[in-house]
Amino acid sequence: MKRLCLYIILIYNVCLLSGCRDTLVPPEEGPQPRAEAERTVIVYMAADNSLSTAVSSDTTEMVRAKDLIPSDVNFIIYLDDKAHTPAIYELSRERGMELWKQYDEELCSTDADVMLEALTSIMTYFPARHYGLTLWSHATGWAPRRNTFGKDETPGKASAEPEMEVTVLADVLARLLVTNGQRSMINGQWSMVNGQRSMFDYVFFDACFMQCIEVAYELRDVTRFVVGSPAEIPGPGAPYDKVMEALVGGDAMGIVRGYDSGYPGTYGGYTYQGVLLSCIDCQELDALAEATGRLLTPFYMDRTEPVTSGFQAYCDLNLSKYTHYFDMRTTMCRLLSEEDYAEWMTLFDAAVPLHTLSSTASWYSHFCSHPYVDDTDCYGGVSMFVPMGRYDSYGWNEDFRRTSWYTACGWELAGW
Repeated sequence: MKRLCLYIILIYNVCLLSGCRDTLVPPEEGPQPRAEAERTVIVYMAADNSLSTAVSSDTTEMVRAKDLIPSDVNFIIYLDDKAHTPAIYELSRERGMELWKQYDEELCSTDADVMLEALTSIMTYFPARHYGLTLWSHATGWAPRRNTFGKDETPGKASAEPEMEVTVLADVLARLLVTNGQRSMINGQWSMVNGQRSMFDYVFFDACFMQCIEVAYELRDVTRFVVGSPAEIPGPGAPYDKVMEALVGGDAMGIVRGYDSGYPGTYGGYTYQGVLLSCIDCQELDALAEATGRLLTPFYMDRTEPVTSGFQAYCDLNLSKYTHYFDMRTTMCRLLSEEDYAEWMTLFDAAVPLHTLSSTASWYSHFCSHPYVDDTDCYGGVSMFVPMGRYDSYGWNEDFRRTSWYTACGWELAGW
């Protein structure tokens, strides 16, 4: 993608007179923070990988929809692709896409310090009452030490690991609220989640497999809503011209509807059959965790393994590299009594106010052999890890014990 504009820094040397003495005011370094906006939307594109070729089409869709950006909304794109050093752009109705900052050196955009610096800079210079965050890249869900969120293929990268673990991501977003060791707001009013102020109205993963209950629970204190897919997403990802209105309006469920409206669809001459999507309300997750643990773990006491026939699997990748993901609602539907399932569904519906299923009841899949929803009545659009003995040798059960969801559900009591 070509860089669209040159970034101009104006430096002023001002000399003020005070009585008989001249006082030199130091020159300003860089642009000054904008006036507070209603919302700042950040699209963080970690594209220094095989998805670099998809950057142009997605940014073109964003530019196509620029007239939907209100005057009181900042739309900011952090972009790190294979062809250039990272850069930050501002997209507006009046001026289109303009370069705001070009980094002098190559960076690893999945490194915690790099992400923190970029987001801090954006939120400092584009302050707002509300924030929305889109995370765009490769991903494979919650499991640590693998390609969880993002992939950076930069030679000599700043981090020893090219991927970002979900716990690290949650820490980065939480640290945006920390100034000089004290917790404080950067600006504006934050929505309340679990009795605490949350940073973002939504975190939207335009990346595969990130709509796991384990991911959402890790992010429950930094965002109100999590939007994404429990399965693989199509190569073109979100149709940004169709989701722009929801992004700038802070409408998490609107992001799901806009994304879903683009599939089945033809992009670049290839027809993509479908995409699975949902929206999770983090404010409702503690109640769902309690009920899930109370109702589910009795089936797994003393490392018991119930028959998993009928569980909806989202992938059957090589276990040495990727874990299995099962549809959360289908799992509970198969195991619980009718009465317990009805109780649990009340909480699930509150925590997952919207999930969609394409007209084909299938999704785009590059890796997985069965990309079809077998039971559309029980499908819920959110994945969940289910411990099994065969996962021990791959370390998946051990990894699961490190998640906040494992603790919240009381899985330890079941021996797993």
